Amino acid sequence: MKKLVNVVCISFLILWLLPKLLLVRIDPWEIGVRRSLTGGITEEDFHFGYQFSLPLLHSWYRMPRTLQYLNYNDEPGAEGRSLEVRTSANNVIYVDVTIPWRIKDGEAWRIIQEGFIGTYPQKVSSTTTGILRETLAAMTNTDIYQTDKRQQMAERILPKLNKALEQYHVEALSVVIRAIRFRPEYEQKLQDKQYFIVQGKLDEALRKESVAVQSTDTLEQTIEKDINLKREEWNQKIEELKTQYELEIAAIEAEAIQYDRKRRSEGDAYYSEAEAAGNLAEAKAEALGEKLKARALASQAGRTYSAITAAENFELGDIQLNSNNPSFMQDFGSMKAWREFFMGR
Repeated sequence: MKKLVNVVCISFLILWLLPKLLLVRIDPWEIGVRRSLTGGITEEDFHFGYQFSLPLLHSWYRMPRTLQYLNYNDEPGAEGRSLEVRTSANNVIYVDVTIPWRIKDGEAWRIIQEGFIGTYPQKVSSTTTGILRETLAAMTNTDIYQTDKRQQMAERILPKLNKALEQYHVEALSVVIRAIRFRPEYEQKLQDKQYFIVQGKLDEALRKESVAVQSTDTLEQTIEKDINLKREEWNQKIEELKTQYELEIAAIEAEAIQYDRKRRSEGDAYYSEAEAAGNLAEAKAEALGEKLKARALASQAGRTYSAITAAENFELGDIQLNSNNPSFMQDFGSMKAWREFFMGR
């Protein structure tokens, strides 16, 4: 049992020491370059992770994988000073430039092999400074003033710079020209010149504004005159049309009144004629009715009807009878007497 425990412990110790002895860790921000005592520099860049390494046989160089920056800047805390350049116009300018650069992919081992391990940052800086001074010296004052010209110059510098940096197996990603300044005394002259230029442009703008205002006033007066003329013209047309319409309306109203009077007189005449005819017809009808009534009453039936009507309307008052007269009932109470009384026979 003790022997088994010893074997397990030895095995654990070997497994724990073996990776540390045979493996090397390369961090994400590093590029590993391996040197062998027998084969020299391995022509390969080793990236993040654990890489095989034999103790005493292999040694390692660690190169930066991240971006590095060349700064030409006079601001506090900056690594370098602004780049001093003498232009073709014999003016000295101070340029603030930032250039991010890095080691090319797969070429870190070449830097070690060619012996640049300790000097390549300085070589990159000196090469970049020379290229910048050579290229920026061709800028004119007009190019310096204009932002787009500066950007175009930076774009032209980048391929030329990368071609010069190929020998050191690095590449620049961009050239950022952040500011360009002249000497203080010349800067003041430029500012004065710029002020006079701006003042001249301002005066020209004011002159153009005055001309534009005058032209606008003239145009407004012309437009106002045209508007007044058109207004008068349209008012005249409106009055003419209004008079014409009023005459037409008056004619229509007169015609309507004449028509109304004519129709009313015709109606009144027709009414009077119809009323007279009606009265005549009514009179004739009444006369004819009286004639027919008289003729009807003159007939036997008419006399009978008259007698019946008279009998219905007859009211007999107080009568004193003489009972001593024997002929009373014969003269007064017989049917013959009453028939003769009412019918006349």
